[in-house]
Amino acid sequence: MSGFARPLCALGLALAAGLACAAPPTDYDPLGSRQSLAGLPPPGQPPLGDATLPGCPPPFAGGRIGLAEAVQRALCRDPRGRQAWAEIDLAAARLGTARSAWWPTLNAQAGIGRDEQRLRQSATVGAAATTNTSAFDNRNAQLSLAWTLFDFGQRSATEEGARQTLLAATASRSQVVQQIFLDAANAYLQLLQAQGEMAVARETERIYLQGFLAAEAKHAAGVDDQAAKLQMQTAFAQSVVARVRAEGQLRTAQGTLAAALGEPPGRPVEADLDATRLPDTAFIRDTETLLALAEQQHPQLQAARAQLAAAQARSAAAERAGRPTLSLAASQGLTRRSGSEAATGLADRQRDQSVGLQLTVPLFDGFSRVYEARAAQAEAAQAEATLAVASRNIALEVWQAYQAFQTQNRQLDGTERLLGYATRSLEVAQGRFKAGVGGTLELLEAQRALADAAQQRIGVLSDWRATRLRLAAALGQLGLWSVRGD
Repeated sequence: MSGFARPLCALGLALAAGLACAAPPTDYDPLGSRQSLAGLPPPGQPPLGDATLPGCPPPFAGGRIGLAEAVQRALCRDPRGRQAWAEIDLAAARLGTARSAWWPTLNAQAGIGRDEQRLRQSATVGAAATTNTSAFDNRNAQLSLAWTLFDFGQRSATEEGARQTLLAATASRSQVVQQIFLDAANAYLQLLQAQGEMAVARETERIYLQGFLAAEAKHAAGVDDQAAKLQMQTAFAQSVVARVRAEGQLRTAQGTLAAALGEPPGRPVEADLDATRLPDTAFIRDTETLLALAEQQHPQLQAARAQLAAAQARSAAAERAGRPTLSLAASQGLTRRSGSEAATGLADRQRDQSVGLQLTVPLFDGFSRVYEARAAQAEAAQAEATLAVASRNIALEVWQAYQAFQTQNRQLDGTERLLGYATRSLEVAQGRFKAGVGGTLELLEAQRALADAAQQRIGVLSDWRATRLRLAAALGQLGLWSVRGD
């Protein structure tokens, strides 16, 4: 290859290599499709940034863990976060594709070939025929430019749809982050409740054992009959069964939390939280204010609104697809032919140059544009209905979480008083039983009342914490602030 084709091909290869090697593909963004993502943390980093948290911690070796650390580890390790980031990358790439339609396209072509022509001639009748053979080497190169100048807003609508889709993907990622947060926090609170129930089961077993030993001693001394002893023995056996059941529930809760942390379910883990210290509730206001906040900032509603805007933009692009387009077209080419004539210094060169405007008017496409526009309109209607459904569901979730939280607030006070009454009642019953004044049934009833009161207290505390986080999630405000003081 020589002449014009060789330097043109070399230039094209050098340009392509330069563009490919200028920066890694993940960082190269000439059309700025990822500029809006600059404030988002990269995959594998805590999405809810905080200056006091240095990033993802090393793998968890086991042991005691706080709620804030558990949530942070879950945010770092949960694969749903990486999946959401991939959706954002895909949407950003499609936005770049939509923006590229505003730019011209430049193509280079080069070729080389050989032509042979054979001509058989006969000068006179009966004379020997002569054959002339000509061989030519063809070399050609062409540079062509195409640029759409005007298309009645098709590119604008397509770019707007891609931009709104990127906004929807970003909002959906925020929703995924909050769901990961809530799942990890609920798993932690379930473990905390299981630990509390295990402690109550062990204490109940100890109390029933003391009652059984006291009943056995009274029976041995002839003070009480065998029926009382058997009643206490039965109650003690039931407490053993309850303790074994609590142990199983504790192991299940430990495995659930370990999996949420991205660790094997068998990894030993223990919740480290002061159950008597309640977190802040200053963010909870009247229902009208809470409903307005949820409508404004919930990531699911933000994503639904962006999806609706994207669908409407795609509908506009589909309606404009049948309109004319005006483009600029230009090309320059060189063809060189050389062969047997080259020995005499003869060679053929041909240069081609063209530039002009091209108007494209779609006339008939088998009615495909009609149905594409109809499908885009249906997609926009579907997105509008999806937004309405999401708005209704989130408003209902806020209302239900608020009412549940108010109910559990009142239950907290009631269970605290109930536990105090049951504790004093058992102390009195134990004293009367040891003194021989109280009976077995009185002691058993006091023991059951204390066990039930302790279980209710633990359950209401756990439900209160979970409902508080549920309400924050329904408002779209769930963050590390909500668990740091817990």
